[in-house]
Amino acid sequence: MQIDVGATIWTAVGGILVFLMIPAIGFLEAGLVRRSNVINAMMKGMLAFMVFFPIWFLVFPFYFSGVLQDGYLPVGSDAGIPDLVYAFFLGAFGAVTLALIFAGAPERLKFGGWLAYAVFFSAVQWPLVASWIWGNGFLYNLGNYLGVPGYGVRDFAGGTVVHAYAGLAGAVATAILGHSLLKRAALNGEDHTFAYKEAIEYRKAELPYAIVGTALLFFGWFGFNGGSTLVVSPQTGYAIANTAIAGSLGGLVSLLLARREGVWGPVQAIGGVIGGLVMITPLAGFVEVPSAFLVGALAGAVTFYGTKLVERFIPIDDPVGGLPAHGFNGVLGSALVPILSSPKVAGMAGLIYGGPVGWVLVQWLGMAIALSFVVATTAAFFWALAKLGFRVTEEEELVGLDAVDHGVIRP
Repeated sequence: MQIDVGATIWTAVGGILVFLMIPAIGFLEAGLVRRSNVINAMMKGMLAFMVFFPIWFLVFPFYFSGVLQDGYLPVGSDAGIPDLVYAFFLGAFGAVTLALIFAGAPERLKFGGWLAYAVFFSAVQWPLVASWIWGNGFLYNLGNYLGVPGYGVRDFAGGTVVHAYAGLAGAVATAILGHSLLKRAALNGEDHTFAYKEAIEYRKAELPYAIVGTALLFFGWFGFNGGSTLVVSPQTGYAIANTAIAGSLGGLVSLLLARREGVWGPVQAIGGVIGGLVMITPLAGFVEVPSAFLVGALAGAVTFYGTKLVERFIPIDDPVGGLPAHGFNGVLGSALVPILSSPKVAGMAGLIYGGPVGWVLVQWLGMAIALSFVVATTAAFFWALAKLGFRVTEEEELVGLDAVDHGVIRP
């Protein structure tokens, strides 16, 4: 097999763009937590790639041998992408997932606890789920076992493997670690004029960091979705256009909904942009452009109202909004794949184009299997971390993890 130069360059560039998203997530978290935890948030962004990549390059050949041939990922009859380039591309997705989980439970876990989880995530948890769906594993081929041959879990760029995974894992970690002192104070009778996350601006958070982080995430997302075609083709155009439309419209819809309540809310706009990008991710290379408008509008509403739902009715402390932005939108976007997929774009017909109902059932069952595994293993690991003393004390939380974990005291 020979190297496909164009596909290799495109995949490498895509991986580089996705890599940019890892520190961008640190910026996003840094803008939505107390000032005494800004350095900790950015350090977790760095920790994600520092731990993940060395482990990933060791374990990748074992988990993804089923899609490799003679050291290449085939993209044609006699040409392919070198396995190390493809490993880097997929590894960037894994490091992004880890960084998103890090951001989901800020201010409550010691840095050593995050390091321990990162090792487990990088060596076992994420490679298993990714290989089940992207490595020609049993979830990718699930329909063959259930009477719907040729169908299985399809996830274009990470609706289940990255975003639903991170949103649910972060929520589980948050639930086990418990409320922050700030949230507990709010629940015990402080001013409820603003919901916890909606009052970010009033808590001396570094909100400009979150805005910059969101813009950088959007930029990197074109590598996330556009690069997932692996070769430049008409499908690439759909993936890029759909990403631009859904991410932008998601932010606009959420912003307009916030304005109905009296403000042009920056936190709501950030959440809507990310929600739109998340929901389109599993669909980007499978659907036509009109579907991107539908997805963007839906994601903006899901993120806006989902944030209110989480803040007011679900007993977790999620100041970064990981569950509504990534969890809700990742699940819904992945669930829509067998419904909205266009044969014109990727050769597979979803339900609205006459595709089989069986694919819908297979997709949903496969998602449930993958995400149940994520929830169960994450819960077990963070329960152990809490029992081992990695949950910060009240005194440490008051001081902030910048000082406690990193020896940095900011004026």
